[in-house]
Amino acid sequence: MIALARSADGATGRSIAESQNLPAAYLEQLMARLRNANLVTSIRGAKGKFVLARNPETIDLAEIVTALDGPIEIADCSDVTYCRSDPKSCALREVFVGANEALKERLQRVSLAELARRQQQEEGCRALDYTI
Repeated sequence: MIALARSADGATGRSIAESQNLPAAYLEQLMARLRNANLVTSIRGAKGKFVLARNPETIDLAEIVTALDGPIEIADCSDVTYCRSDPKSCALREVFVGANEALKERLQRVSLAELARRQQQEEGCRALDYTI
């Protein structure tokens, strides 16, 4: 997604897979999920490529994580083997709900455009590193 945000013209699946060291088949699976979430679109044909479906300023990290991994959850009472059988009476439930909400809110505050800017800064810092 960062590669697409940094390229207004989009990018081919092959170029993204190579730059991220991902198998092309796995990248296709990820892109299918992102297409289903209306975050990317694909252009077919000899000059086929992927492009963002919206401005990267309007796409947040929570949307991307949800599209790729499903609902954002650190934990749920049903994940705890020794938790009471009724999650509504579980003492941990409120803690898990609060942690899940905090994580989701934090991810919603980070736009794809911001991530792309941060990545560019990181790469610029490394390019200027004259370590002896």
